[in-house]
Amino acid sequence: MKAQRAYRVLYHIGDTVDLRTKAMVGRVVLTEDALSLAGPSPLQLAVRDIRSTELFRMHGLGRCIKISYDKGTVYISVIRFQLFGYFALINFFGTGELAGRLRGR
Repeated sequence: MKAQRAYRVLYHIGDTVDLRTKAMVGRVVLTEDALSLAGPSPLQLAVRDIRSTELFRMHGLGRCIKISYDKGTVYISVIRFQLFGYFALINFFGTGELAGRLRGR
């Protein structure tokens, strides 16, 4: 069993995300069976319900993971810190690590 790691993230639950989207701060823990997102809008996803994960560059500024699951879409970026939900310093390597773990599930 792999060691669990909690990631501090900026996330948005919804179909689209753009520069005006106000995101929420939370923590993600990925286990073999589930992705747990703790924050203002908590989310529990069974790994079997995840349809796809896509790592992309949001407007050329920072990495973001788009997770599509049976009931919707969630956008996640691992962060170092954030200000007011609009500005965050993205952890480039942390976001890539989380995306790799999601793909390797």
